[in-house]
Amino acid sequence: MKFGYMMQLQLPRPWTETTEQEAYTNAIEQAAKAEEVGFNRIWLTEQHFYVEIGHIASPEMLLAAISQRTKTIRLGFGVIVLPCHHPFHVAERVGTLDLLSNGRAEFGVGRGTAGYITEAFGVSGEEAREYADESLRAVLSMFEHERFPGHKGKYFNLPERQVVPRPIQKPHPPLWTAASNLNTWTHAARQGLGVIGVTRVPPEEAKPAVQEYWETIKASGPDDWVGKYANPSAGAFAITCCHDDDAIGRDIATAGARWYYGQNDAELNRLRFGSAAGIKGVLATVKSRTDTELVDDGMVVGGNADTCSRVVERWAEIGLDQMVFMMQAGHTNHDQVMRSLELIGEKVIPRFRNASDNS
Repeated sequence: MKFGYMMQLQLPRPWTETTEQEAYTNAIEQAAKAEEVGFNRIWLTEQHFYVEIGHIASPEMLLAAISQRTKTIRLGFGVIVLPCHHPFHVAERVGTLDLLSNGRAEFGVGRGTAGYITEAFGVSGEEAREYADESLRAVLSMFEHERFPGHKGKYFNLPERQVVPRPIQKPHPPLWTAASNLNTWTHAARQGLGVIGVTRVPPEEAKPAVQEYWETIKASGPDDWVGKYANPSAGAFAITCCHDDDAIGRDIATAGARWYYGQNDAELNRLRFGSAAGIKGVLATVKSRTDTELVDDGMVVGGNADTCSRVVERWAEIGLDQMVFMMQAGHTNHDQVMRSLELIGEKVIPRFRNASDNS
């Protein structure tokens, strides 16, 4: 089992003049702490226009800053929203991060979950998947060929160019995708992609999708893969707080989860999951359960180290090989995050560590 730390920079109001600046400073400090205590990967989500909900609009810049404060931890785009970018820019920025980090970039891609974001960049919600698929094919060709041969498709007519800088990892960094729905897992496996899912259902309900992922990716081959090699890895992220006091840890984690999943009064919350129906469905996840049930059902990782470890064990038992913790959710503060990172590094990660967990 490997461990990731995910950040989105949720900033519920009220704010001060320095709120955003402090959030970025804290994010770099948290990333450095995550490496220090034994985490394997940092994941940054990409958000645009989502005031309060997510303030990382340029994940490549924050990851670049983190790369200069760290040495070994992998640095992941979780994920690049391809309809918001030109393919040349994607290749250039991923290549730059790989160089700055000495080959530690993880290339996560997605189409975005809401038209509210992609439409601002000229791509409708209906076109986003097709646009993203074509963009990714072009970017991977840029990585594969020292002189990109060009690309002509529905959305792009790209000329032949030498795309620089070149990534250290050849022919490209590991490929990932987000899987907010269980039916995405098999599609991702067929394409040879690593997956970052969501603990939005109990582990037992996710088990069939995870098992099918492993069966499908093992049966897939180069003709199926999006990239030049497969990246077999099944992970999921959970809102998390590990605390010395079990009750306090549960309270902080579940409050963060409720805010994250939409039980809040943020102005743009109604658009977060794509539609009114989308937010209603996601909200049902938390509204139908008590705080105790959210933890006991394995959907939130909260409590002391023993409780958190038991939740992780349940996800490991169904086949996950990466657990991604998102701690800076809702009103959870920096000090609480830092203590949570320390406790997880000291008392949780060692229970799952083995000789192969060194990358």
